[in-house]
Amino acid sequence: MSAVAGIQLALDPGRDKRAVPVRSATLGAVLAIVVVVATVTFGTSLHTLVSHPALYGWNWNYEMLGNYGGLADVPLARTAKLLDHDPYVAGWSVASFDNLLIDGQSVPVLGTSPNAAVAPALLSGHALDAPNEVVLGAETLAHLHKHLGSTVEFNNGVSRPTRLVVVGTATLPAVGSPESLHLEIGTGAVISETLIPAADRGFGDLPGSPESVFIRLRPGANPAAAYRSLQKIAKEVNVLGHGPPELIGVQRPAEIVNYRTMGKTPALLGAALAAGAVVALGLTLFASVRRRRRDLALLKTLGFTRRQLAATVAWQASIAAILGVIVGVPLGIIIARDLWNRFASALHVVPHPTVPALTILLVAIGALVLANLVAAIPGLRAARTPAALLLREE
Repeated sequence: MSAVAGIQLALDPGRDKRAVPVRSATLGAVLAIVVVVATVTFGTSLHTLVSHPALYGWNWNYEMLGNYGGLADVPLARTAKLLDHDPYVAGWSVASFDNLLIDGQSVPVLGTSPNAAVAPALLSGHALDAPNEVVLGAETLAHLHKHLGSTVEFNNGVSRPTRLVVVGTATLPAVGSPESLHLEIGTGAVISETLIPAADRGFGDLPGSPESVFIRLRPGANPAAAYRSLQKIAKEVNVLGHGPPELIGVQRPAEIVNYRTMGKTPALLGAALAAGAVVALGLTLFASVRRRRRDLALLKTLGFTRRQLAATVAWQASIAAILGVIVGVPLGIIIARDLWNRFASALHVVPHPTVPALTILLVAIGALVLANLVAAIPGLRAARTPAALLLREE
């Protein structure tokens, strides 16, 4: 009986001066859940971005950079043989860097082999498949006023200018040599390494060796053991006494470093919003119970005990919370995913919204529990008020 009465009180607004803003209360609960769910989803997506380097261009585990910051090359033949036989290595690709002209504008470029096993993460189109193709950063693409399928004029200052087809856009890593501008998340180009003049690709080994090698480890590889193995390889490919290549871990761009400093701010914001939602729900329940005094008095005259009246108010609160969860959770997820995709697009990183299912489940359960806790005070108050007094006041 308490459940039926509570559901009716939650859904029936009543009439005249005893009318209760049921729709406003339900809408308030929905909006509260939407805001909390959207906040925790956006915060989780931000944490995922910061903790997954592949999403901002570092689509490998280590860079083996030639000595002197890439001025000395990495001996390709010897390095390739050692990496191919290393039990921790899943794939690798060559990389060289330069500043070259694309449509007359100086652009930092990453030279690699077509169909490379390891390459920057794509945002659109496809990866480099042939020497006459180019993959651009999103900002560079916009700056050149081009689109996928367009052609650009490429000039390396040595060979005759040639036309390259724009086949994709990518999130580019913060890499480069001291003599060239670094690539950035949205700025730069990926081209065939053969288009970079040999004189710009370092010194110390046979022609054609790269300035750097990108290395991706096998899933589940022991990080410490893999690092020791790669260090051993680096020592074995010492270039003419110039010293071994440097083994470099994740290089985070300034944008990611700045976002890492946010720490637990999104979580704290979500907690503050949740607290505000509880207060709002509590005020709504107090107002609702006050306007429902006559209804509660009638229930009491019909034989409802104090416990049943308190349970009725609890059901009333639970229905508001349940409606908020049923509507607010999916709506909050949809809004958060859309906001995150827009944010990622503006930042030129891989859009990978992360929905924290467990956290959202706890938010839903917490909303129900807190609604009942908040309802306990007005429920007990209503149960202790004499029915005759309430009816006389009416």
